[in-house]
Amino acid sequence: MPSVLSLELPLPKNWQDFETIVRDALAQRWKSTTLQKNGRTGQKQHGIDIWGPDEIGRSVGIQCKRYKGALNLNHVSDEVANAENFKGQLTTLFVATTAEHDAKLQQQVRLLSDKRVAQGKFAVSLLYWDEIAASLVLNPAVFSAHYPQIKLEKEKPDRERLIAALELGYYGADLWASIVLHYGEFGWMTQTDPDNLLAIIRILERRVQQLLPPTDADQLVKTLVEVREGCAAPKTNKSDWDQTEVKAKRVSSRIQAATSLLALPESNVLELSLVLGRIYQNVDDRPPPATIKSVHAKVTGVLPTASAGPIKTRFAAASKISAGYDWAQKIFGLLDHELRYRE
Repeated sequence: MPSVLSLELPLPKNWQDFETIVRDALAQRWKSTTLQKNGRTGQKQHGIDIWGPDEIGRSVGIQCKRYKGALNLNHVSDEVANAENFKGQLTTLFVATTAEHDAKLQQQVRLLSDKRVAQGKFAVSLLYWDEIAASLVLNPAVFSAHYPQIKLEKEKPDRERLIAALELGYYGADLWASIVLHYGEFGWMTQTDPDNLLAIIRILERRVQQLLPPTDADQLVKTLVEVREGCAAPKTNKSDWDQTEVKAKRVSSRIQAATSLLALPESNVLELSLVLGRIYQNVDDRPPPATIKSVHAKVTGVLPTASAGPIKTRFAAASKISAGYDWAQKIFGLLDHELRYRE
């Protein structure tokens, strides 16, 4: 099956449809929930059809030009002049067009943009139809809303990212509880090796960098480093742990929030592993039937159909376990094995 980007997507039938497609496509590309049309039909828009933040929060404007013929520099300059009257701050004006790529025009627009930026004015850039289509495909549901007649080929989830989500949730669900386990009275009695905790923190650092956007990952890794250093620092009083406790709990809170930053398959695995991690750390006895039923449903949802047999066998074996941490470890082991090796 050819990819959708290798097909000739039908151009929008009118400028209203084109404007809506551009807004929806760029909202996916920039992960922007507040990108919106500027005004309504019939109102003056001052050269801006769509307005809102890009992927790093800069205010940008988009002018949509549905052309059957060629787009030239005069057209772009006219749109720039119109956008100068826009009431609001702009860092960049994008001219979105159905016209074909034009290397000469692209160079002219780059030079125009550089000149304007040097003068302290907003930059200018072009958005061509293939770039718009590529952005639309980022969300199959949004793509299908505009092109229901075209079926996207489903891609298999990235196995390594699913495993990363599994480990991130399981080991990061309650990092402070892990610290207490290794450095507290129980850890002292059972001679728990603190190096195990350092290994867990290193796993979290690696998985965070694999899964999350750089801005979110950098913040989390920085906090994890502070937690690691806090654990290793000499202490004389119980209060010496206070800052480490705050930071460890902050890590777990941010990992939980990361479910909204991931693709659905990864988000589902992360959500499930967070549940298992909390059971491991905080539940003394085998979980109640309602929790087991919920976990079973989630496990069935994230693993392939071919895993039905191992799921049944593992849950049957886990039903004989009395300790919560042991039960959680059994289910985690099932997920880890099936995600790694099951086709």
